[in-house]
Amino acid sequence: MIYVQLAIAPVIVILAYIYYRDKYNKEPFWLLFFLFLSGAFSVIPVLTVGYFSDYFLRYLGGLYEVAYTAFVQAAFIEEFWKLFFTFVIAWWAKAFDERFDGIVYAVFVSMGFAAVENIMYVTGYGFTTGLLRMITAVPAHAIFGIAMGYYIGRAKFDVKYRGIYLILAFIVPWLLHGIYDFLIMAGVPWMTWTYIGFLILMYVYGFVRLKNLAKYKVKPEQQPVSNQNTQMNNAYNTNVTNNESGLQMNENPENNQEGPQPQPEPVQTSNDNSNERGFQNTGNHNQYVPPPAGVQQNQQVPPPPVKNHLDTLATLHYVWGGLKFLAALFILIYVLVGLGLILGGTSDGDMEMQFAGGMLLIFGLIGFVLVAAVGVLNILCGRYLQQKKNRVFCIVMSGLACMNAPLGTLLGIFTIIEVEKPEIKKMFES
Repeated sequence: MIYVQLAIAPVIVILAYIYYRDKYNKEPFWLLFFLFLSGAFSVIPVLTVGYFSDYFLRYLGGLYEVAYTAFVQAAFIEEFWKLFFTFVIAWWAKAFDERFDGIVYAVFVSMGFAAVENIMYVTGYGFTTGLLRMITAVPAHAIFGIAMGYYIGRAKFDVKYRGIYLILAFIVPWLLHGIYDFLIMAGVPWMTWTYIGFLILMYVYGFVRLKNLAKYKVKPEQQPVSNQNTQMNNAYNTNVTNNESGLQMNENPENNQEGPQPQPEPVQTSNDNSNERGFQNTGNHNQYVPPPAGVQQNQQVPPPPVKNHLDTLATLHYVWGGLKFLAALFILIYVLVGLGLILGGTSDGDMEMQFAGGMLLIFGLIGFVLVAAVGVLNILCGRYLQQKKNRVFCIVMSGLACMNAPLGTLLGIFTIIEVEKPEIKKMFES
């Protein structure tokens, strides 16, 4: 278990950082979770295609073999399937409404692949390999995802150069990945030092790309509530157009006859109160302008509702609690085995068998109660998230869920991030 947690830890940190950088317009959890799973399952086609690509290794040797392994078997195949799953799942998603979203989607797919790959390496080669990959391979996969997502985001919204950006969405991460693997696999001393410098440059490249697309993000209060409200407010606040004589012309073409149209009598009032009573200052007169249909005087457009993912998280906690109940049922197998040993030992007069059966029975019952209780508490946590109360309890349960890598860890991290937002805290307090 410690190896799995070591392999998953850097993945969780990177995902949390990318999710944090996606400010103001968070992506739905179900989409991010699906992208992460698709990246994890992309290991299957990567290994399958890689198996058949071994055929050409017999014709190569030396650095040519290293280059083929790095640029074709590793970089080309892996980045192709990452791009495939990112494009198929995220390109037509309604939530894909910002350039920065491309980076979020591609990184989640890359981290899904990196999580499975890292588990395979750490469990196969040990603790030291896990520590080394924590600062090299896993962040490198994140940089490849950032490069891919950067150009996917540009292709989505910069239609004029869409074809070029989609090509770059594969070419750039493929070259970065291939050079990264080639430098470390070549076994040449000077290439090892070059690898360290290249790794640093990749980190700088990734942060620059993040900053480049982050500038396109807009705060919710700077966005219009809706086009309809914007148009109505503009119509209500627009000054009346006057002709040269200071008289208003009717905006209806059928009523625009020659000569001035009759106007309401101007009301002499102070400038401070003119707008409140439905009058607008046009030159030297306070002229009455009726509000458009559906808008009352002094009516203020309500602020947009706080966007949150509490309902989605509540559903995931329900599912997680149900999985805990399922695990508790499997633990009952130990209880049944213990009962069988006790009965068998009693009939045969075997004290050792009875003792072993008793231990299995006791530990099985304790495990069943504990796991089932955790399931109940997770379901209760989901209920509290829906009701927006007992925030501390939700944080505690999310912290306990983090101990169950990798799915429980992801659920716990996302829940803690969500309930710690200032606007979400106010919802729980109210």
